Amino acid sequence: MHTLDLFLTMPKSVFFSIVILLSFSCGRAQKTAEEDYASASSKKDNVQPKTPFRDRLVFGGNFGGAFGTTTFFQVNPMIGYRTTDWWVNGIGLNYFYFSQGGISQSNYGASLWSRAYIAKTFIAHTEFEMLRREAADSFGNSFSVKVPVWLVGAGYNSGGRFGLSAMIMYDLIQDPNSPYSNPIFRVGGLFGF
Repeated sequence: MHTLDLFLTMPKSVFFSIVILLSFSCGRAQKTAEEDYASASSKKDNVQPKTPFRDRLVFGGNFGGAFGTTTFFQVNPMIGYRTTDWWVNGIGLNYFYFSQGGISQSNYGASLWSRAYIAKTFIAHTEFEMLRREAADSFGNSFSVKVPVWLVGAGYNSGGRFGLSAMIMYDLIQDPNSPYSNPIFRVGGLFGF
């Protein structure tokens, strides 16, 4: 028996049932394809645009000084990259000068740092510095030594594109030649585009 003979001898109710089932499954397949396209389009619309590199950069640092019988000057420029909305990593330079009673001291070096913003106003900060400390006295004696410093601390940040911060930190290494004595208070800021 050929397919055409089978088709012609089929009862009308079976024929219409097959037609309805086929049209339902074809219509359902078409609707699914349309839904998939709409779903993909809406997912594409919901994807957050990638923030440009320039907009993820932050700049800032700390500076301070005093002049008189005791002269003190510090500058610590920093640049960082906002890895996420709440986490910034970066590098910094550090220069510190101190002079009192015929003794002078210079510390300079570089640092790697990381800062986490918790609830936008609370910050956790860690920083590893490698400093070169040079000192001289009025008798012509001088010395030079490398000093590792690992600062860990927390503080307050004012938030926004220009955030001022105040932190309390501790030097975990506590090298005998470290220019820092625990605790360390630091005021500074970071700003971004």
